[in-house]
Amino acid sequence: MPDVPDRPHRTGAFWLDLVVALTAVCVSGASLWVALRADQTQERLLAASVWPVLQYETSDYVQSGPVEQTRHVIRFTITNAGVGPARVRWFDVYYLGKAMPDGTAMLFRCCESGVKHGLTRVLVTNYMQGRVLAARETVHFMEIARNAANLKEFAVLDKERLNVYVRSCYCSVLDDCWILDSRQMQPAPTHNCPPADTPLFSGLGKRV
Repeated sequence: MPDVPDRPHRTGAFWLDLVVALTAVCVSGASLWVALRADQTQERLLAASVWPVLQYETSDYVQSGPVEQTRHVIRFTITNAGVGPARVRWFDVYYLGKAMPDGTAMLFRCCESGVKHGLTRVLVTNYMQGRVLAARETVHFMEIARNAANLKEFAVLDKERLNVYVRSCYCSVLDDCWILDSRQMQPAPTHNCPPADTPLFSGLGKRV
């Protein structure tokens, strides 16, 4: 006699069978929902574990020590305050709303006489385009030192540095991206980095 395929167990009561079937469907759906939520939670935890946060600041800094080693500098700084690397796609520096192509151009625009009196001779810059900043890494992308020949111009720059702001687009290792505008409180998430619409900050430029 041929084998008869097994059939699902039934109680013989239609409504009771229907309730049992619906309960099984609900349990399966709930299990699927829990699995999806767990997967989303894991994705968020992974993203949080590599989250980069770029922050900008400018400071008037005196490096104390023996008289011959004391340095008074103005710094323009980017720090990755996050817990994961930040891949800088592009980086712009603005003075009074105009993008500056390099450090010399910014000094010329803010402190024209300072260029003639040696500010650019004590200007140090770091290239930012395409750079990867490790978690907690700080980069002084411009640093200008005071000396006996540029005291007046240095004082002017110390006031005008507050009119400088930066914009940058950067991404995490998971290709989550943000746009930093230092006039805003927090970087804004973006689907991907749009092309920069201004000349990128290239670094030192030509000494004058």
